[in-house]
Amino acid sequence: MSKPNTEATGKPTPIAGCIIFIVIIGMVIFLAGIAFYSYRENKAAIISISELEKKTPALASTEDNSAVTALDKKVDTFSDAVRSGQRAEVSFTVDEMNLAIAHYPKLKAFRDTLSVIEITDKTIISDICFTVRAGFDGLRYVNATMTVEPMIAMGSVFPIVSKITPDNGNPVPQKYTKELPTFLFSEYRKDPDLAEVYNKLSKVSLKNGEITILSDPAIPIEGEIPEDLESETERAFALFGLLIFMLVTTVIFLLWVRKRKQNAAK
Repeated sequence: MSKPNTEATGKPTPIAGCIIFIVIIGMVIFLAGIAFYSYRENKAAIISISELEKKTPALASTEDNSAVTALDKKVDTFSDAVRSGQRAEVSFTVDEMNLAIAHYPKLKAFRDTLSVIEITDKTIISDICFTVRAGFDGLRYVNATMTVEPMIAMGSVFPIVSKITPDNGNPVPQKYTKELPTFLFSEYRKDPDLAEVYNKLSKVSLKNGEITILSDPAIPIEGEIPEDLESETERAFALFGLLIFMLVTTVIFLLWVRKRKQNAAK
């Protein structure tokens, strides 16, 4: 008597089931390996550019009432003009930028992390102390000097980080400098209390030790952000796609097994 053809009769074929199961397990192991390697790589990079000791940047004093009043007047004048749809321009020196960080509650997050030390005709240079986590080993601190080139994107000021020099002298991987703009300014741009003014900016320039910001209704607001700022979103979509693929493949396998069992029971 000839051996029955299980493929033709629709009965389960153990070899086919094992192959599919092995493929799924292989994919899971492969992705887990990538995740583990990425974790080890990122952890080592973070440790190399960070320290256990926190070096808080200098915080400006707010005891000079005349300086605080002058800053408030400058900011209020600019804000009122922008809200009313007028062309407006405002400039800040290094001292005024640091005073703004120390004075305005909306900038409170920068008080222990950033202090401007110089404005050139191309860049803004600051002392920074960013808190980072090296895997599961606790918090560390990136004590460094950061150089940024401000630009306007989607009506807001974004700092494009061109250089970070840690105090320990170790080089910073390029991917971290690309991701910092989102880390620095994404929250402020989403703040509904600030959107009415600081999402309507048209131009930013550096000259004579000052940063000058222009808001002009006649200039269309740019609708795109720099490519560097999109890298995180692209990676997130890629990971999401992989997870969806794994889920769909697993569901198909389970349905196949269920169908084979039903056919075998007939």
